[in-house]
Amino acid sequence: MKKLLLAALFLSLLLAACSSDSDTGENTEEENNETAESEKDTDTLEEEKEVYSIGDTAVITSDLYEFDYGVTVNDFYFAEEANGKPMEDVMSTSDDDFKLAVADVTFKNISDEAYVPHDMYSANLSAIDEDGGEISYNEFFPEADEELAPGEEITGPLVYVERVDYADTFLLKFEMMSDEETHFELPNPNQ
Repeated sequence: MKKLLLAALFLSLLLAACSSDSDTGENTEEENNETAESEKDTDTLEEEKEVYSIGDTAVITSDLYEFDYGVTVNDFYFAEEANGKPMEDVMSTSDDDFKLAVADVTFKNISDEAYVPHDMYSANLSAIDEDGGEISYNEFFPEADEELAPGEEITGPLVYVERVDYADTFLLKFEMMSDEETHFELPNPNQ
């Protein structure tokens, strides 16, 4: 009788364990499906991020300093000088393939505190299919080294040295490598 009782107890424990494993398997499968859907939704959101063009205004939140600012790219062109400064100020060789890539931008302080633009954000320029990018030469835009009060705006050049045939389309990137990364798509004016 003891053997029969032990066998019944063992059998019921075995069934309970199997039942628990199959429930866990179903829950794990459901959780995996939910995780996959969540990742798919996140990927879709990233793909749907707006890419701005010349003339558009983007409202951007500084990832590091947590304030909002507005950026409008007014124009994009190649030149020998910008804001009265020649290319030789930043480049010692005179290679005709290189020019100053100039993004004429307007920054607007839409936060409630004053700040110095060059101290608070930067913009990188790259080919459309590249990560990273070049940083601008701040000496071409000294107005951005002065305090910008709430509601005020400044316009000036973000300047890079680039090959004129480097890319068909460039990306101007703000808040790079953050959730707030914002892109302006700039067609090569020489093509």
